[in-house]
Amino acid sequence: MDITQLFNPVEEVTGVEIAQGFVRAAIVRRDKKGALSVIKKSAALPRGVVHNGKIMDAAALAAVLKEFRTGNKDLFPSKYIILALPPAFTFADTMQAPQLSPEQTEETVRLAMNTKNLFPRSSDDVYYDWQPARSHDAYHQEVLVSFALRERIAEYLAVCEAAGLEPLAFEPAALATTRTLHNFKDTNGIIVNIKDEGVEFALVSHDELRFSRFIAMPPVATLAEFESFISTELSRVINFYSVENPHDPEPRSIVLFSLFQQKKEIADVLSKNVGVSVENARSALDVPLEDASVAAYGAALRGAVRREDDTMISIMPVGTEEVYRVRRFGAYVSLWSDITGATAMLFAALFGGMWLIVTNAHTNMGTRIAQSQSASATALRITELESAAQTFNTVVADIAAAENMMYPWSEFIRALTPTLEYNGVTIKNITMPAPNGELTVGIVAATRDGAIAFRKELENSGRYESVRMPSLGIMQKENIVVHIVLKMKQQP
Repeated sequence: MDITQLFNPVEEVTGVEIAQGFVRAAIVRRDKKGALSVIKKSAALPRGVVHNGKIMDAAALAAVLKEFRTGNKDLFPSKYIILALPPAFTFADTMQAPQLSPEQTEETVRLAMNTKNLFPRSSDDVYYDWQPARSHDAYHQEVLVSFALRERIAEYLAVCEAAGLEPLAFEPAALATTRTLHNFKDTNGIIVNIKDEGVEFALVSHDELRFSRFIAMPPVATLAEFESFISTELSRVINFYSVENPHDPEPRSIVLFSLFQQKKEIADVLSKNVGVSVENARSALDVPLEDASVAAYGAALRGAVRREDDTMISIMPVGTEEVYRVRRFGAYVSLWSDITGATAMLFAALFGGMWLIVTNAHTNMGTRIAQSQSASATALRITELESAAQTFNTVVADIAAAENMMYPWSEFIRALTPTLEYNGVTIKNITMPAPNGELTVGIVAATRDGAIAFRKELENSGRYESVRMPSLGIMQKENIVVHIVLKMKQQP
């Protein structure tokens, strides 16, 4: 294990999208000189496994994902993935708020969700997350909020688990696609992504997603009817943005993604009917973009970001940062387990070597005694042998003393870890100056009652001789930061 990566684990993360009857995956790597390389592959899904983003056959989808991963080790060097969610059940919009701290902004977003200002369902029905967005004035801040129905997220989590994959983040496909483009660096534009089940419109401003809308495919019989439908919906998207952002210029260009053969005809119609030019997609990293795999590639770009720096939207029960902290603590426990095992193996090797030395010394000693009995310098040789025996006894005593000083750290950590898991309490740091001494645990509790309940849980666990926590002030109600001093009971 590389100790330098203990608190900065480096993992290769694969970007994945499930859409259009395929699983598409990509991974981004940089060599020592900074040159970029991308691997992209796909696997077909059985018909009807996924319909309009809803998983219809979880077992079949998990089997395809597992086989796809097993047969492409270069594409899946680890079990970690970033999944671009289907647009049929994901939503993204930008909301405005006063200049607030991150904690206050979180509360503002929660209020907006519970008052159903963004979506006609309560926050209990959805998973949601937010990230800062570019603000249009100095008096307000804007945040991009994205959300999806809990039942859909639960389905995809279960399939990933069955396939042996661990998602680090779920994000809207529109957010992943926006990350790949460089068309809208200094202007506003629209990404139009045509899929079998419908059309997704994503408004992008200065390379940032502002909102996305998915319109289900209508029952059209001809290409002309479809062109009329998509032109009308695109005009509505432009009008909506102009009303919501009256001081921002209207979108000036469109990037169209589609697997339909009539892509060029559709682009010409949009330019004519809406009056906005259609551009070819330009990659942010000079990598050729393919219509089919653009979202998977965008998710792979996010996977190349250091885990501790990834604070982007993740529509999951556990946020990206929390997943990172849990894995980092696991790495800490693993390190001490490795150290203990390595130390035990070292001492086993030392004792094996000493056994050989003892055997050899015993043989030599018998030979020398026999020779000394027939020599004239018997007394001198016996003295030399006694000196060698004393040296050997000293070495053996030193090794035995060193073994007795070893402390079973792995048992200590196994006993400690379960007692520190508590809902609403996040462990920030642990200080262990000595195995028999006191250890200090730094926590952040969501509420004052939670901190007190955690202290009582530790007292009742039976693992500690003493649990000391400073008295909490009456005004301390939320986000309680406190250090608890513990002393483990000596195990018999």
